[in-house]
Amino acid sequence: MKNIVFMFLACVLLFGTSCHDKTARTELDAFKLKQNIEEQNKQIIQRYWDGKWNERHAEILEELQSPHVVYHGTSMEMNGLEEYKEVYQSYLSAMHDSHLTINQLIAEDDWVMSRVRLEAVHKGDMEGLPATGKKVEVDIFTVFRLVDGKIVEEWEVMDELGMMMQLGLELQMKEEINE
Repeated sequence: MKNIVFMFLACVLLFGTSCHDKTARTELDAFKLKQNIEEQNKQIIQRYWDGKWNERHAEILEELQSPHVVYHGTSMEMNGLEEYKEVYQSYLSAMHDSHLTINQLIAEDDWVMSRVRLEAVHKGDMEGLPATGKKVEVDIFTVFRLVDGKIVEEWEVMDELGMMMQLGLELQMKEEINE
């Protein structure tokens, strides 16, 4: 009788431990998969920034952005890759000798946040502002959303006022309109 009770308890312990191990293994595998996806997404953003500003290859946009990418910036919105490429080309022609330093990349699920510093020389017309020849350094914070290895959405905060001041522009109050 003792042997039967012992065998029954041994089976219960083995079965219970086996189920717990399978659950823990499944959770560990899911955690590792999530980490791999987050690391891949950070590598995509690293390639994006390097290709966009350090290598100045416009093709990186088609490679890493969705055709329907949406950009939310501090002073503009862009919808679709073609509009994004037009705006990028205008900045590329205005800002020369560019170098971008990635200070931080943080990933969670499909999201990557980047904190970068862009240095460039203003050598071409930029939105009606003639070339100044001045060097600018601007900090940029961007949150990207990726789906299947492509950037589908981008939220960006850039120190545009600081950049304009470095270019020699002055901030002035608008004249009041007398009614």
